[in-house]
Order: sequence, then structure tokens, then C-alpha cells
Amino acid sequence: AFNPAVWYGAEAVGKVVGATKAKNDADASSGATAGSTPSAEASVGATLTRARALELLREDYDSSYFVSGVGALAAYDPRCEFSDPFVAFEGVDRFKQNVSNLGGMMRDIDLKITAWEENEDDLVTAWKFSCVLDLPWRPRLAAAGGTTHAFDKSTGKVVKHIERWDVEPAKVVKQLLVPASKLPENRWEVFMFSLADGDAFGCWLAASPGVVKLAAPWVAVSLAAKAAGISAEGTPLGAVDALAFWMLVLALLAEPVRFFKGIIGS
Repeated sequence: AFNPAVWYGAEAVGKVVGATKAKNDADASSGATAGSTPSAEASVGATLTRARALELLREDYDSSYFVSGVGALAAYDPRCEFSDPFVAFEGVDRFKQNVSNLGGMMRDIDLKITAWEENEDDLVTAWKFSCVLDLPWRPRLAAAGGTTHAFDKSTGKVVKHIERWDVEPAKVVKQLLVPASKLPENRWEVFMFSLADGDAFGCWLAASPGVVKLAAPWVAVSLAAKAAGISAEGTPLGAVDALAFWMLVLALLAEPVRFFKGIIGS
């Protein structure tokens, strides 16, 4: 089951992705920077009418802000509390950083608002979205849920952002294992299709070229060492040598099988 550790792990991955793609993201989003620059309305002391706050929230939703990170979030108090079924934290800056980093892994984002309920103390929305994650096997993630935006009576700003997800965690995990493509287009997709189907042999056939690339140099060095009179038998290194040797043998045996079965085309 999901727990805060999983969420914090995703946050850490997002930070790595954000760091490695910072330059490209900056170039790609240069035209949208003006639209996401905080305005005077986003400052701590500013106040908003309810009509203006709703207008700003609508603009954020139009830019798919909570999956893309693009948006001013000017309707939010800078110290707004964000929570979902997995974790809670405080601060607009942290929220924007998280969604911007993880949003950098998303392609073909489709966000639809299915409900917009304006109440005396809050705004309750319902939404559904889908995207393709920028992973080697390109899985499609789809979910539905809703968000409650609670307003502060004195400032008119959003002070609580409470998300719900109308999907079981196990279904999310399963989605991450299945490529979006109907037919596999690379070895990663063949491997993940086989994994999702519980086909261990198919997984091995898909992985065998990579195993050859990793194991062959190790085995070559090991054989060269033995030829020079250096033996690691009976040591942990010797066990690794033996494992690499047999994995290489099995991977090489898989190559003709993979070819004739036509699992992966050239």
C-alpha cells in the first residue's frame, strides 16, 4: 500500500528529474514564464474578493497547474496547507516545485474538470486526467479525483488545498507497468508487457541483449585474470564471476530463440 515514504520517494525522484532537466525546461518554458510569474496578489498581505479568487483558480485549472506546475497560484496564501491521501505539507513554493519537477516527466497531459461547486467557505472541484510518463516503456497514467479549496474569510485566499483520488493504489501501480503503446516498440516495452502478463520467459528474452552487454566484459576480464594465473575461486568475487558467466551463457542461448520468435523486430 501507499504510504508517506512512497510520496517522499516520488518527491525525491522529481527533484532529480528537475535538476537534470533544468536547462531544457527553462528553454522550453521561456514563453510561458510571464504567465507563471507571481503577481502582487500572491503576496502574504494581499486580499482577494471571492470573484477574483475564483477567476484566478479557473486560470490555474486552465493551465493544468497541478500536474504541469505552470500557473501563478495567485489565489493561494503562500503558507497554504496542501494535503492528499498520502501526505500533507505547507507552502506554495514546495507545491509548485513538486508538480513542476514531476510534471517534467509527463507528456500528452489531458485534464478535464467534471464539477465546479462554489460554496460559502470553499470551492469543490472534480477532475480526471491522463498522461504518458516519460519513462523508457512510456506507461499511461489515468486517474480521477477532486480538490477542495478552503478560503480564509479575512484574506479571501486559499489556505487549504485538499485532494482526493478516486482510484485504488494497486490500479495505479498496475498502470505504471503497462506501456501506453498497443504494440511494443522497444525492448523496454516488451519487458514491461511481459512483466505485466507474468511472462518470466518473455522478460528474459527482452532483457537478454542488455545482459550480454553487461556480463560479457566482466566474463572477459575474469577469463583474462585466470589466464594470467589470478583466480578468485572460493571468494565472493569468484561467486560473482560464476554468476556473470552463467547469465552470459543463458543470454546468448536466448538470442536465437528471441530471433525466431520475432519478439523484437529490428
